[in-house]
Amino acid sequence: MTIDVLAEDLQPGDLLELSTESDTQVLRLNHVQRRTQGIKFMGRNHQGVLYSSGMKYGELARCVRQ
Repeated sequence: MTIDVLAEDLQPGDLLELSTESDTQVLRLNHVQRRTQGIKFMGRNHQGVLYSSGMKYGELARCVRQ
């Protein structure tokens, strides 16, 4: 099941559905950093590839809940 949460509510360990130009990845977040303008996060997909991105506060993030 996927749910939408605010970017500021993301926590390490969450499963985040991240859409890129070429595809959609599900990442297990291992680092979430709060900054002045938003958050920066890093996580790995099921193949172990590391992704890093960010979001502004108030943006919706799609999380996978098991």
